[in-house]
Amino acid sequence: MSPAEGPRSLAEQAPAEVGERILCPSCERLVPAGSSYCPYCCGEDGRRGAIKRGVFIGGVFGLLAGGLAAAVWSSIVGPEQTTGELVLAITLACGVISSVLGAIHNRNG
Repeated sequence: MSPAEGPRSLAEQAPAEVGERILCPSCERLVPAGSSYCPYCCGEDGRRGAIKRGVFIGGVFGLLAGGLAAAVWSSIVGPEQTTGELVLAITLACGVISSVLGAIHNRNG
C-alpha cells in the first residue's frame, strides 16, 4: 500500500481468509470458506438472497416497462389529457407488479 492510499476498510479488501473462514464483503461477518453464499445475508439455504435479487431486478425492469407504457399511453391520449399522477401510477404499478413476479420466480428456482 502506498502512502497516498489510506487504509482500506474490511469491505474494500479482497475476501481475506482467516483460517477456515472468509469475510463476507456485504455484512463483514466471517463465514465458512466453502460457502457459495453468506448465511447471514442470504439465509441458511440461500433463498432469501435469491428473493432479494429477484425483487430488485424485477423492480428495475418493471419501472423501465412502466415508463415505456406511460409514454406510449400519453402519446395515444395526447399531452393535454395526460396527468402526472396517472403517469406516475402506471410506472409504479408496473414496478411493483414486476417486483412481486421477480420474487415469485426466484423463490421457486
